Amino acid sequence: MADKHRKANLTAPSTPKRPSIGTDKKKKVETKKKTNKFQSKLHVQGSKVCLELNNCGYREIPDPVFDLPELTCLILMSNDIDRIPERIKELVQLEALVLTGNNIHIINRQVFNLHRIQVLDLSNNEIKSLPSEVSSLTELTQLLLNGNRLEFLPSTLGDMRKLRVLGLNDNMLAHFPDTMASLESLQILGLERNLLEFFNPALCKIVSLLRLGLSGNKLSNLPHEIEEMVGLQQLLLDDNNFEFIPIEIFSLHELIELSFCGNKITQVQREIRNMTKLRVLGLNNNMLADLPPELMELTNIEVLGLNSNRLTNVSEQIANLYCMKELNLGSNQLTELPSSISLCCNLEVLSVVDNKLTKLPIELGSLHKLHTLMISQNDFPSIPVCVGALQLLQVLLAEDNQIEEVPETFAGLNHLRHFNLSVNRISSFPLAICKVQSLEALDVSCNNLLDVPNEISNLTNLKVLNLKENLLEEIPQQLYSLSQLRGLDLSDNSLSEVPEEVCQMTALSELDLSNNKFFEFPKTVCSLPNLTTLRFDQSNGSKVPNLPDEIGFLQVKTLVVSNNTLRTLPKSISGMVKLTHLHAEHNLIQYLPETICNMSGLQLLHLNDNQLTSLPHNFDKLIFLRDLRLYDNQLKVPPMDVCVSGVMQPIGLFLRKAFRREELLMDRMFHAMKDDLNKSELRALLKKLRVPEDHITDLEQRLPSRDQLPDRVVAGLRFWRDFFGPAATIDELIRITHIINFESVSSKLRSMKVYAQRLRL
Repeated sequence: MADKHRKANLTAPSTPKRPSIGTDKKKKVETKKKTNKFQSKLHVQGSKVCLELNNCGYREIPDPVFDLPELTCLILMSNDIDRIPERIKELVQLEALVLTGNNIHIINRQVFNLHRIQVLDLSNNEIKSLPSEVSSLTELTQLLLNGNRLEFLPSTLGDMRKLRVLGLNDNMLAHFPDTMASLESLQILGLERNLLEFFNPALCKIVSLLRLGLSGNKLSNLPHEIEEMVGLQQLLLDDNNFEFIPIEIFSLHELIELSFCGNKITQVQREIRNMTKLRVLGLNNNMLADLPPELMELTNIEVLGLNSNRLTNVSEQIANLYCMKELNLGSNQLTELPSSISLCCNLEVLSVVDNKLTKLPIELGSLHKLHTLMISQNDFPSIPVCVGALQLLQVLLAEDNQIEEVPETFAGLNHLRHFNLSVNRISSFPLAICKVQSLEALDVSCNNLLDVPNEISNLTNLKVLNLKENLLEEIPQQLYSLSQLRGLDLSDNSLSEVPEEVCQMTALSELDLSNNKFFEFPKTVCSLPNLTTLRFDQSNGSKVPNLPDEIGFLQVKTLVVSNNTLRTLPKSISGMVKLTHLHAEHNLIQYLPETICNMSGLQLLHLNDNQLTSLPHNFDKLIFLRDLRLYDNQLKVPPMDVCVSGVMQPIGLFLRKAFRREELLMDRMFHAMKDDLNKSELRALLKKLRVPEDHITDLEQRLPSRDQLPDRVVAGLRFWRDFFGPAATIDELIRITHIINFESVSSKLRSMKVYAQRLRL
């Protein structure tokens, strides 16, 4: 931001013969230096000069921008700008202004004095109204106001005769002015996801329109005037309340794309045959039980969407759709596919997910252009034999079937990159898979695998392997030779250890060991050099009570250790300098080490449902923490009402005051105890407080006499406080004195604590 830039000190040395530079000249030089800041970011092409300042966190447009009068294009996307300043009028050469994804509520009227502007994009802001002066932008060809809060449009909008693109998606519009019919150059009109119940017939007079988006409204019909839009090529009507396709649409002979997904259509009229130029037809998520034969006459169809209907069969005439590249038949009630589908020789994507299929026609193997096949959620007992003939297949999704085996023909899929075989009945790892060396992602989770064959080492290109929820008791050694492996999911198995050989997996960046049977946290994973994400959530596994000091060697960005029985985090955790996300909720954590305050890169910290009563003294040093969750703890310092917002400043202020009070009170307690303990009682107390024996002996040697006993008491207790840090609390001291039956001391300490609390109240 401009006001944060350090101003240069332009005052000359204080000598009698050289006065300081004048104020005006100083400002001029300073402005020039600020302008130079953006000079290197300018993109110049001929007479066009563009400046992009996206994702910079600006809260306002920096002042130096307005000292670039040559700018023709200004782009400030995804910042936090909440207003457009008056100085915008100084950019008189501006032809494009893009302020998408900010926090602007009002359009400054000075924008409408930028008479050269052709593109104005204010999408994804908080704008509630569009001023009538917008019509003064006579050169404007694109006006994008998607994702705002507009409820009305000015009638003057119709005066913008050069407007070609008008984006008003994701607003709160229910009506449109009749004057919009005068937008004689308009080609693209986006009105999706508004509050339209009726479509204004006046807009049907915009005969230049090529694309009309009306998805996500409350429309159930269209005016008969829609047939006047004879040049319309794309009509999007998804997610409305249509129960039938308006008959007038079949007069739009130039339509290339028609989409009625997510409605309540029960049948397609025979007049569909009139739409001979149609290439994309979307009818997903409707109530179609059958299809008219006339639909199979649309020989130019390239994409046909019929997912989530009630179809029980597919006509043999589908062979007529020989131009079709993508066919979606998922979530219907199909029990078989016609063999004639093999004549759709240009088919590239076929989805029959969530039906009742048990086999595929053998002729399907002749679809030599097919690269994606989705047969998930059916009843296949094995991978269909015809699949092995699909030489160009790259993606095969076959999860959630009844598959027990993979045929040998599968080994011939030399271009297969992604194979999902999860949620099936595989008990022995299919060797045919190990011959597909092109595989990059393999998912065999949720099966009954006991081990993995040695041949898996042949998958030299494998990058992601999911073995979740099987019956593995140890990590297969063969995995260590997969030099390209980046993601490995071993969660929900019966693993109890991680061998040292895991360090050979130098490319591994994501590892999931959740829900296994570890007796302790596996130290060996700390040697993985490129690990960025480690998950060790034991909600359904054996919970571990602590993390090893070696965890400080991990250079992960995300660490998940939720649902264990951790009582604290190791001091060495501060060595994880790259850590940004730490999930440690649902443990038994009683205190945090002071060293966690040194983890300056931490952005997310989830500690909910633990046993925390206080936070470390310097907790507010975590200045980049954006997501702090502490609910379901027993926090007193600071109390939960201070922590609930997750804002560091009030937390830090409270902690500094509270720790100063605690420190003073504890010191007073130490002095109050110094005359109450004899030599043996002091030794018993320090041993119960877990003070090291060598330090107790050292104290006794340094302060041996009876007269020095009070000093020995204070020195020993101060050492305990410094040695155990956050764990050395007043409550812990009171608890221990009570356990070892020092009741008079314990009672005195409790009284001092109560009195101090009353004083604060």
